[in-house]
Amino acid sequence: MTCHTWTTDVQKEWLESQKAAFIAAKQKGSTAMKEFYQEVFEKFQEKWPVAGTTELAAKIKHEKYDKVCLLFPP
Repeated sequence: MTCHTWTTDVQKEWLESQKAAFIAAKQKGSTAMKEFYQEVFEKFQEKWPVAGTTELAAKIKHEKYDKVCLLFPP
């Protein structure tokens, strides 16, 4: 049985492309690793914004709620 992944194939491919930078940062130490993770996280969110931003999730939820309210007015 295979493991279920949390990424799409495109996201996984993009993350795989970051391996060389990960290895380089790991060799430099904890400060470089912190910078690497921050940069990768920011780039990931730019490409796939639904991936974890609370504000965006709230906005999407409100938009869905607003559409439902339009269908069923009080």
